Amino acid sequence: MTEFLNVFLKYVLPFIMAYLLSFLMNKFLSKEMLRGKLHLIFLKGIIIAILWVVAALTAMSGIPAFSKTWETAIASSGIAAVVLGLAAQSTLANVFAGIALSASHSRPFDIGDRVMINSYEPGFVENITLRHTVIKTYQNEIIYIPNSIVGAASIINYTQEESFSYPIDISVAYGTDIEKAKEIMADVIASHPKHFGARPNVLCRSCDDSGVTLRALMETADFRDNPTACSDVRIELMKRFNEEGIEIPYNKLVLIKGNE
Repeated sequence: MTEFLNVFLKYVLPFIMAYLLSFLMNKFLSKEMLRGKLHLIFLKGIIIAILWVVAALTAMSGIPAFSKTWETAIASSGIAAVVLGLAAQSTLANVFAGIALSASHSRPFDIGDRVMINSYEPGFVENITLRHTVIKTYQNEIIYIPNSIVGAASIINYTQEESFSYPIDISVAYGTDIEKAKEIMADVIASHPKHFGARPNVLCRSCDDSGVTLRALMETADFRDNPTACSDVRIELMKRFNEEGIEIPYNKLVLIKGNE
């Protein structure tokens, strides 16, 4: 019984303690509680990794062949650092890039932000671990991007400003009362319940082969509302233009039947 207890205390208990401490950290420092605190999320990951390393070294020190594990680990830390640095360059690059991303006061995003990193599909930042940043797209696809790539990437953050806007383009035929069309477009956008900010400014974007293209920005307080709001505005514009007799030009195919 004494021998069993000794084995349990030396080899099993360190891992149980590491598991319990990790479980408690994950329970009380949940993703919802840490939302928007990227540096604390990354710090939690480092602490959990250290707990498991300490547990492994403690268990190994109980084995006669590794009885001086701690002393050896400390004495050879310099050599180990060089060997690990050469053997795991990409992993260490991801770790240090993650530290830089999470600790910076001017960090480019927080948990929950919608971002586009390089040419990856835009999505919401779900998590940042020691190795990668987790992005969730609108299609519920999970993208794992190494932190070293994120640290050197061009990042577009769609949520740091207080509002989000997207351009709406619509064409009207030549001969249309442009000022009237612009006024209708501004009214439709401004009257939408999700519209945010001042009355939009409608501009002439281009003069094309078949008509004049008008452009205005649809601005919403929440970027999640913007796609639906833009869709509503386009549909309402078609209805209003039809009621006012304003033609939206489109390509027509004319067939000429020759003599049989």
